[in-house]
Amino acid sequence: MATESRSSTLSGVERTARILQAVEAAGSSNLAEIARRTNLNEATVLRYLNSLSSLGFIERVEPATYRLGWEIFRLGQRTLSTQVPRAAIRPAMESLVTEFNETVNFAIVRQRAIVIVDVVESSRAVKKISFVGQSDPWHASALGKSILATMPDLEWRAVLEEAGLRRLTEHTITSLNKMEVEIAATRERGYAVDDEEVDDELTCIAAAIPTSDGKPAQSALSISFVTHRLTPGRVEDAGHKITAAAKEIALRLN
Repeated sequence: MATESRSSTLSGVERTARILQAVEAAGSSNLAEIARRTNLNEATVLRYLNSLSSLGFIERVEPATYRLGWEIFRLGQRTLSTQVPRAAIRPAMESLVTEFNETVNFAIVRQRAIVIVDVVESSRAVKKISFVGQSDPWHASALGKSILATMPDLEWRAVLEEAGLRRLTEHTITSLNKMEVEIAATRERGYAVDDEEVDDELTCIAAAIPTSDGKPAQSALSISFVTHRLTPGRVEDAGHKITAAAKEIALRLN
């Protein structure tokens, strides 16, 4: 009996995880679609959805449409916050915001994704809005490109072949050959530039946090500028400043 009970519990955990993953993958989905994605019957899925909804892990947005609930977001935020070495990174981030008055982001590599884990916002009315838990594209964001540039060529190519080079704006780099030129330029400068490649009217400059053992970086720092506020020479100045800030953070972390 104990073995049967344990097996049932494990099966329930697996079903719960599959349902949450199916809802997350779709953004929002109806009962029939979730059942199809999880290979479970609709009655079983509905029972789990009702339980998860009562706990806040699932939210019913229409009579038959579901999305992830606030409790998932809260737990995710808390998990990320416990992994952020704020004492080491916040002084540099706040110094950059004081100097440029533009939003500064700190991101880490998690499960082959670039995830923003800390943000210090500009005080301006018009600014880049970033949020903790947001994922940035490898090929288009300054954060992603700065980390790719620390990898051996075979490794960054493999990352991009897996992630893809989807066009986000008319400026997005969508070929590996052009990305090779971009990586070389990033390595030479010491910092990466997103020239309206993710969003129109947004230019970002980022530097990877150097590692003590010379291995590819696992984190990076960026400044998000509203493009029309950039003056001649501002990108280069910000690039030098953010590179220095990244080195400062590396010293604090190590």
